[in-house]
Amino acid sequence: MDEYRMGMEVVARQRQAAAARVRLGWWFPVLSAVSWALAVGGDFPAAGYRRLGIPDLPYGQVGGLLFLALVAVFSVRSGVNRWDVSPFALYPSLRWRFPAFVLMCLGSMAVVFGLGWLGGSSSGAAWAAVVFAVVAGGVMALLLTWMTAGIRGDILTGGQRR
Repeated sequence: MDEYRMGMEVVARQRQAAAARVRLGWWFPVLSAVSWALAVGGDFPAAGYRRLGIPDLPYGQVGGLLFLALVAVFSVRSGVNRWDVSPFALYPSLRWRFPAFVLMCLGSMAVVFGLGWLGGSSSGAAWAAVVFAVVAGGVMALLLTWMTAGIRGDILTGGQRR
């Protein structure tokens, strides 16, 4: 019986070490918030931003490429990039956290696009788009941090729901 307890302690230490490797630095939520705000803000017409004095630059493209690079870093650091098994089988918490991520992505792009479509290039709609893009960037950073915490919890519990 003592061997069983020692074996379980070894497994617990291995899980703790694996979960510690999933941690992302402070820079990850900051860069993901900025990149998502830029990517979502790119859905609004440039004429509206010109009225606010914001120069015409490819904010959406730069933010989108940076966000894709951050998602690649996230998938490698969390182990979601495995091709041999589904990430939803490895990490049960993603079954209900990933749909929130997808809804946030689609919803925030739809809102900013809708502001541009309904408000045209008015300065009021442009301000609303800028404010919403910044808020969406913050929510995106929180969602990715929440997903990372769920993955760490799944590793510590062995993927079993409590």
